[in-house]
Amino acid sequence: MTERPDRRRAARIPERCRVAFRAIREGARDAKTTAAQTLNLSASGLCLVAPSRLERDQHLALELSLEGRKDPVVAVGRVVWCDEDGGSYRVGICFTWLREEDRRALEVISEYVRDRL
Repeated sequence: MTERPDRRRAARIPERCRVAFRAIREGARDAKTTAAQTLNLSASGLCLVAPSRLERDQHLALELSLEGRKDPVVAVGRVVWCDEDGGSYRVGICFTWLREEDRRALEVISEYVRDRL
């Protein structure tokens, strides 16, 4: 596993949440949805554990289940980095789009992270 410089735009917390993702590819239909878990979370992105390698700059449709929220946060994210980690992959993702009603959820995440730091 490679150590990376910290270029985060927002504070992150080590938060384990369920997340489902699928690759967004032009012209592709019925992309497989993969269940995963976050390692950390912030208002600008997350790190998750994936069972297979994801390509840098690949776009993903994400559904993030946050504790205390009835509906998942729906977002699109871009893979910033992907490192192998003992048979699975740690993947850094930055949010590039959020459903309008989920923008408030990011404010809540940001406040939650700030309060826990």
